Amino acid sequence: MARRYPVVRTRRYWQAAFFFWTVFIGTLFTLWVFAHMRGAEPAVSRPPGVEGFLPISALMSLRFWLSGGGVHPVHPAGLAILLGALLMSATVARSFCSHLCPVGALSEWLGRLGRRLMGRTWELPRVLDVLLRSVKWLLLAFFVWATWVAMDLGQLRRFLDSPYNRVADVKMLLFFAEPSRLTVAVLGVLVVGSVLVRDFWCRYFCPYGALVGLFGLLAPFKITRNPETCTNCQLCTKVCPARLPVHKVSRVRSVECTGCQDCVAVCPVADCLSLAASRRFPLRPAHGVLLAMAVYFAVTLGFRLAGHWRGVVSEAEFAKRIPEIHSPLYTHVGGMAPGEAEPAPRLEAAH
Repeated sequence: MARRYPVVRTRRYWQAAFFFWTVFIGTLFTLWVFAHMRGAEPAVSRPPGVEGFLPISALMSLRFWLSGGGVHPVHPAGLAILLGALLMSATVARSFCSHLCPVGALSEWLGRLGRRLMGRTWELPRVLDVLLRSVKWLLLAFFVWATWVAMDLGQLRRFLDSPYNRVADVKMLLFFAEPSRLTVAVLGVLVVGSVLVRDFWCRYFCPYGALVGLFGLLAPFKITRNPETCTNCQLCTKVCPARLPVHKVSRVRSVECTGCQDCVAVCPVADCLSLAASRRFPLRPAHGVLLAMAVYFAVTLGFRLAGHWRGVVSEAEFAKRIPEIHSPLYTHVGGMAPGEAEPAPRLEAAH
């Protein structure tokens, strides 16, 4: 059994590497923003990868792209990252959450901290668990309605071109750099909750996870069990972070499965559990990790090679806009493109 644990380490190495890469990007971006706010010339360049934290803008860009408008030139990296996460999860079920998501990594680490401190993490009563899991779906439904239904294409284009959207990444940073008491309280609840309940944020509140979970239903590679060799030890079910009854099904088709392969690693019978398109075509555990990663990096690299990674907002424009970031021009009401009277729906909390 020990020989199978390297797949868990491999996934966690990638997870940790991407987390600290995200921290590095965030540090560069913070230095860049606050240099502009002081009116100084930044010593570092703006990292486009920070647009991964603009999922609402990316959803709008996705709709714009699918409507035939091409890749919108403001925050194109955000669209690339969103597409990478969706296609990665549509290949290996919801694998973005367990392999690359920095928030998912932090949530997993907090859960491990909880187990070290208390010997275990809590499992909420089934009724409360079901009710809380519905929150992420309600949030996803709201964001999809706000970006795909409430706006027509004209409003969508005006929002994407608006002064607000051009500096949405800066607004996002300042939201956390200058938090209100409510923001601090909510973040505190999420941190404590993640220590007490495994994957508290991911399981109950993350609309991004809900979205990639839907795409995971399309994935050909899912956790597959061979009932003929299964000993019914139930170790797979016990280690499943999504609390799925893996030992009872021949193929895991739940939107909650993140393709983490923890169940595969703990199974004492070789090839009883595997990540497979079918029982006849299983992948080696490490190959499943590499396949998921390859899809994501292929998408983002393709955007880079096509010249759709860095946005069109120039340093000179940022130097003008960032010092006045707190003006009414950079709200959803005041920040429409010049000459447009009808504002888009308010989505301040989304960024």
